[in-house]
Amino acid sequence: MKGFLRFLIALGLLGALGLGLFQLPAVQDRLFRQAVSRILTAPEPPFEGLQVVVCGSASPLGNSPNHAQACLAVLTPEHFFLFDVGARAPLRIAQARLPLGRIDGVFLTHFHSDHIAGLPDVNLASWVQGRPTPLRVYGPEGVATVVEGFNMAYALDRGYRVAHHGEDTLPPALGPMAATVLEETGVVWADETLTIRAVTVDHDPASPALGYRIDYGGRSVVISGDSNASPALFTLAEDADLLFHDALSRALLDPMIAQAKAAGLDPLPKIMTDIIDYHADVQTLLAPAKAAKVGQLVLYHLVPVPPNGLAERLFRRGLPEEVILAQDLQRFDLPAGTKDILIHAP
Repeated sequence: MKGFLRFLIALGLLGALGLGLFQLPAVQDRLFRQAVSRILTAPEPPFEGLQVVVCGSASPLGNSPNHAQACLAVLTPEHFFLFDVGARAPLRIAQARLPLGRIDGVFLTHFHSDHIAGLPDVNLASWVQGRPTPLRVYGPEGVATVVEGFNMAYALDRGYRVAHHGEDTLPPALGPMAATVLEETGVVWADETLTIRAVTVDHDPASPALGYRIDYGGRSVVISGDSNASPALFTLAEDADLLFHDALSRALLDPMIAQAKAAGLDPLPKIMTDIIDYHADVQTLLAPAKAAKVGQLVLYHLVPVPPNGLAERLFRRGLPEEVILAQDLQRFDLPAGTKDILIHAP
């Protein structure tokens, strides 16, 4: 017993000593320099294959500090695309230390606010990191309106920054975003090694809405955006390695609607009920994913956002263990020429 007390006393003294040292400016400076050296370093060498980083897994319904709104980053050694950029997603992009200076473009599935709110921050961050061309934003009819609106809203901001840092540092022509309207589905972007295909999905009245498939090095990723279980999307996903699909849980949503009605929180019950008809109930995804021979089903844009472990268990109710609920900063590596799917926790 005496030995244990001596141990506790010694531990307390060490803690007090450490706290005291932490107050010294020299110690603070050294610790901060160490932190800066870990953050402000050259990016790691690119992964040799197709890589997906979850930069946002949430929908607008519910709230959790651990979930940014919808955003998936798709990278290869030669490419870097974002698919949707919701609120707080730029923070996740920064935390993942993604190479915004070499971004090739942003593909939008549709124009609900939780898929576009982070666009101006991505545009600014990539501009100041040396992006060599205007940020290209691809999407269905309406994308030019979105881009034009953001460009107009941030025109003064760009002017201030150019005046402060100079045109050599921030070329004015590279500040505004450029829109490309995807008027047809099928192949919408391609080079010698990577192909992006689009199909129309079911998210009415947010229409047209698109899902995308990315193929590189014999590996493939499909992104639904917001959609019911759409036959066209699952046709696109045939034999895909990864399918990221929007998902709604009635086990979570129904009690929320009932409580909102009981509390008289109009019009919230109607809004939450309306949500059901244009998102994919989790139970509708299993059979078509299996029929399409999808390698790994990952649920994202979670409706509602599960804020804790109990809610995650409810969301997963009835789902096979192998189905994944996406987490922010989760990484999926698909080495070229294999069938491996390497999943890295946040």
